[in-house]
Amino acid sequence: MSFIPDSYPFQFIMNEGINKEGHIKNIWYKFKSTKSNLWYVVLVEQYEHQVFAVKFYPKAWQNSKYKYRKHTNTREPRRVIYTCINIMLSIYKANPTASFGFVGANGVDEDISETKRYKVYTIIIATYFSDKHFFHKENKEKSAYLLINNLSLSRNPSLVKEIENFFKNQY
Repeated sequence: MSFIPDSYPFQFIMNEGINKEGHIKNIWYKFKSTKSNLWYVVLVEQYEHQVFAVKFYPKAWQNSKYKYRKHTNTREPRRVIYTCINIMLSIYKANPTASFGFVGANGVDEDISETKRYKVYTIIIATYFSDKHFFHKENKEKSAYLLINNLSLSRNPSLVKEIENFFKNQY
């Protein structure tokens, strides 16, 4: 899998050790949109089973409890999402057993089931992450999506159930 060209360059910021109930660490990245001049923060949470959950928000919203739910209205979601995918690909390149997950957060006045963000993410993810490398598992009710690494799955056939149970217990 190769990097998506129509994205922004990103920078690694730091690793933050967590070691709490299967949450191993947080990996922080940042990038700047040349269209809106907004800085974005990308938080990648690493969990047991080599699962990496990707979240992002404009840096200016870092103290807002709605940072994942608000809309920037900058009309650039594709390039922002492509940048997050390139971060995922850099993690995958360094860790060929990595699996990924994300939730399409609901907007402030939106239900949590099949959110607008979720629908956009699923189309883009299906385009760039083939079944050859990942098993795609959707939870439309919670707007959650898992990309289970096929290499890891071949070594542990119950991996999907273990990951689902882990997140059910966490949330």
